[in-house]
Amino acid sequence: MNTATIKRLERVEDLKELVATFSLAFESSYNTTDEYLSSMLQNKLCVILGAVVRTRVVGGLVAFEMMPIHGTKEFYVYDIAIHPDFQKQGLGRRLMDTLKQEARTRGIGTIFVEAESDDKNAVAFYQSIGGEEVLVNHFNFNV
Repeated sequence: MNTATIKRLERVEDLKELVATFSLAFESSYNTTDEYLSSMLQNKLCVILGAVVRTRVVGGLVAFEMMPIHGTKEFYVYDIAIHPDFQKQGLGRRLMDTLKQEARTRGIGTIFVEAESDDKNAVAFYQSIGGEEVLVNHFNFNV
């Protein structure tokens, strides 16, 4: 898909379109306010990239710069998705390539992302773009 542009999202309206794509892709609903989305956009440790066709956000990713104690910054990709009508056109790869460029600019050497083991499409995607699979246990704590 050569007509898509990968760019940083900077407007709440664009981020709302991305949230709608995430809702569709992850079969989940999000109850985010404009204020919350605005705070994400203002957070310098948060990178929000969109895949834009004409003026429509058809996918994107949200990543956070992490500063672990070992002294080497990392990016954590919290969400990445492409609208089903635009999948299998290289947009996910282009999003990750753009994030890699941003990582180099920030002196970040590692990008990591989680995928549920039974999400075969996500696992296959990350493998296809050169991701190294590391088996870990993930624990959530409700507060």
